[in-house]
Amino acid sequence: MSLPPTYSRRKRQAEKTGADVYVYDRVPQKVRVQVVQILREGLGPYSARVYGPSDYALPTAEGYDFLYNQMRRELGVHQLLATELASNDLTFLLWLQQEQDIDYWLTAVELALQYIDVVIRPKWEYLSLNVGLAETPDEIISELNARLHEAGVGYEYSERMMIRKDSEIIHRDVVIPVLSLLKAPKFAAADKEFREAHEAFRQGRLDDCIAKCGNALESVLKVIGHARKWPIKDTDTAKALIQAGIKTGFLAPYFEATLTHLRCLIESSTPTLRNREGGHGAGLTPRVVPPHLASFQLHQTAAVILFLAEQDAALLP
Repeated sequence: MSLPPTYSRRKRQAEKTGADVYVYDRVPQKVRVQVVQILREGLGPYSARVYGPSDYALPTAEGYDFLYNQMRRELGVHQLLATELASNDLTFLLWLQQEQDIDYWLTAVELALQYIDVVIRPKWEYLSLNVGLAETPDEIISELNARLHEAGVGYEYSERMMIRKDSEIIHRDVVIPVLSLLKAPKFAAADKEFREAHEAFRQGRLDDCIAKCGNALESVLKVIGHARKWPIKDTDTAKALIQAGIKTGFLAPYFEATLTHLRCLIESSTPTLRNREGGHGAGLTPRVVPPHLASFQLHQTAAVILFLAEQDAALLP
């Protein structure tokens, strides 16, 4: 489903406040409303039993009753709202729109998607004819993930569970430190390019993502190289910049084995991927970059930039 490019607004806010690329502890009100609307489409109306073959008969009210009762139990309350509405579907959906605890909100969304995924999926064709379900479970899941993705909310429904889109370790130890260090004025160009790489990833422009990763890496190397008076030019590629760093001793000989591996990683992986996948025109054949390659490139670039910055800080000018 094609979505409006509203991520740029969240990106500008992130740059202005220094916030992380993904948000994990809050959900914008607009997204809450969108999620409620999507789940209403996926669960159907709150109606009585659908009559038909026993294998397909399903009261669509059953899904809302299940969600309402499960979340009452999860929260340890008798009512989700101080003043309950006329039916469990209205009460559950209004509560979901208002609930501020991110863990409870994610639990409820996960339960709703699991119900659509597991219970409704095998009966969807019958229900689409008798209840009017217009969107398939796959379309519901895809749109909900896309809305979270578009807003920079760092979770998605996958493999029947809500998961964070970054691993805890990579996110805490690599991504956040890199975003923090790139806020330094000298790294302004690299900061812009690395954030643009994330923006391109969010919007599905994966070849642009890889190209921007390569640009950010080159920018960091040039900042360090110019400050340390390496014999480099503004037009030098990452390969030439890395070679200059080694020749000048920035990459110390006593780390030879490790730095050789690192150099091969940077030269044969980051710049090469950029050149092969994102840095040139696609020609007559459309280029398809798999999401896992772009994700790998983002994290690999972040790790290399972090190493270079820490090495720069550790050495005397």
